Amino acid sequence: MRITRILLLVVAAAAVAAVIVPSASALAFPDTPCPVDPGGTVKICPSGETGKPYSLQLFGRDGTGCVPYVSWSTVGALPPGLSMSNGLISGTPTQTGTWVFWVAMKDIPASQGGIFWCSDANSTERQFSITITQGLTIAQRQSSLGVIAVNAPYSLQLTANGGGTLTWSVTSGALPTGINLNASSGLLSGTPTAKGDFSFQIQVTDGNRKDAQTYALSVVDPLKLSVSPVPGAVVGVPFELKPTISGGKPGYTFSITGGTLPEGLNLDAATGTISGKPTTPGTYPVKLTAKDTVGLTQTVDVKLVVATKLLFAKQPLKPAKVGKRYTARLVATGGARPFKWVLLGGRPGILPPGIKLNARTGVLSGTPTKAGLYRLRFQVTDKSGFKSSAGLVLKVTA
Repeated sequence: MRITRILLLVVAAAAVAAVIVPSASALAFPDTPCPVDPGGTVKICPSGETGKPYSLQLFGRDGTGCVPYVSWSTVGALPPGLSMSNGLISGTPTQTGTWVFWVAMKDIPASQGGIFWCSDANSTERQFSITITQGLTIAQRQSSLGVIAVNAPYSLQLTANGGGTLTWSVTSGALPTGINLNASSGLLSGTPTAKGDFSFQIQVTDGNRKDAQTYALSVVDPLKLSVSPVPGAVVGVPFELKPTISGGKPGYTFSITGGTLPEGLNLDAATGTISGKPTTPGTYPVKLTAKDTVGLTQTVDVKLVVATKLLFAKQPLKPAKVGKRYTARLVATGGARPFKWVLLGGRPGILPPGIKLNARTGVLSGTPTKAGLYRLRFQVTDKSGFKSSAGLVLKVTA
């Protein structure tokens, strides 16, 4: 009786072992996705196209070896642009042709993460072949076509590689109003009439082949920069020039792209304001450039004139004679032209009858009609609003 129980235990253990530990039979590749060629030597995989993503997962046949606990490797060159990882051949082919290569599959032993009954002594390898044909690919792959201005002509010639007779179309989204796509030539052109951010997909077809690319195109108001009028500057006197800007996409930055600012003046890159106290007189032509957040730029020429401080030159006036033509010029130094001249007053506070002051030139002229001694006070104002005055005497004799 005891012997019988021992035999039953042995038989039961063997049965359990037979259930728990499968047989590690030989590894093999199934007939899909790569069937064997008619010659029975090479497995022919699905073909791919240049410029088009390719993905092919190889695997071991169910019930063989220790699938899926297997490692993969290749011998020989895959099509350029493709690589294999864990049996997945993927990438984007870059060259046409047919490539024949070996793929090896090997069991992963328990010491390397496999099942405990697997051994790396169990392996197989087989020749595979992939053919890459010329794909139809839109050459302009950039996702953004940049920024264009409202009412400004726009033109972009789309082209495709590997095509014959091509047909172009917009398959989703919408083109900016005023922009059209030529179905036969692929020319994207027109004059946009409304601003906005546009996204659209363009497709090209050639028989059974096709390719598509999604683009973004922004339409904005033209970027406008102005610094007129430019005030005159005076040595040692605070100066400020603030430009006006509109259009584009706000978030402007400013820079001096030509010439040099006068000593003492600086540019605020965020506002475009030129300010400070100039220290050296002279004429300084510079180029002020504004740039918006999408890369549009606008440049204007700015002529900065720095003068010395305005000063009325107190030079004596030559005498005048009744009935005789008279001309004299008031003089000022420094300041920013143009000047404006006025008579402030004095004794008697009026010009001799027949004499007038040219407010623009500072010239006294005319034919006096009354003798006398005229004590006068004149003032000159420059372009920046600075003023200087002085008293002069004009004697008119009979």
